[in-house]
Amino acid sequence: MRKIWAWGALLFGILYFTLPLVGMTNFSLKMRRGEYSFDAYAKVFGDPRFQETFTYSVAQALFTIVFGILLVVPTAYWVRLKLPRLRPYIEFVTLLPLVIPAIVIVFGYIRLYNTSSWLPLTGSAFGTDILLMFGYATLALPYMYRAVDTGLRTIDVATLTEAAQSREPDGQRSWRGSSCRTRSSQCSPAPS
Repeated sequence: MRKIWAWGALLFGILYFTLPLVGMTNFSLKMRRGEYSFDAYAKVFGDPRFQETFTYSVAQALFTIVFGILLVVPTAYWVRLKLPRLRPYIEFVTLLPLVIPAIVIVFGYIRLYNTSSWLPLTGSAFGTDILLMFGYATLALPYMYRAVDTGLRTIDVATLTEAAQSREPDGQRSWRGSSCRTRSSQCSPAPS
C-alpha cells in the first residue's frame, strides 16, 4: 500500500511540474494560428529592449553574487575561527529574511533609502541598482550563509589557517591557504 502512495505522489509531482511547462511551450509556439513556429521567440530575441533588460538582469545577478560572496565568506570564516560563541546570533540574523516577508523588506528599504533620507539611494539609477543588489543579497542570505557555513564545518579551518600562517608569518596569504602550494610551485612566487 505504501508503494502505491509513493508512486502516486511521484506521478502527481511530475504532472504538477511538467504540465504548466508543456502548456507554456505549446502556447508560445502557436503565434501563427493553426501551426507551430518559433516566430514568437524570434520576435522576442530580436527586440533590442529584451536584449538590454536581459543583459541588465545578468549583470545585476553577477554583482549580487559577488557582493554575497564578499559578505558571507569572510563573515562565516571569522565566526568559525575567532567568534564561535556568536554563531547562534549570526544564524538567527541570516535566517530573518525567511521569516520577514519580502514585501516588508522591500518597503523597509524604500522608506529607509528614499530621496529624503540620509542615504538617498532611490534618487538615481545607480542608487536603485545598489538597492536592488542589496535586496537580492538579503533574500539569498540564508541560503548563502548555510552553504558556506556547512562547507567550513566539513574542514578544519583552524588547522588550515595555522598552516597558512606558518608558511607566511605575516599572515598575508592565510586566506589562500596552503593547498595551492601543494599542487604546484607555479601558484605563488614563494618557494615550496
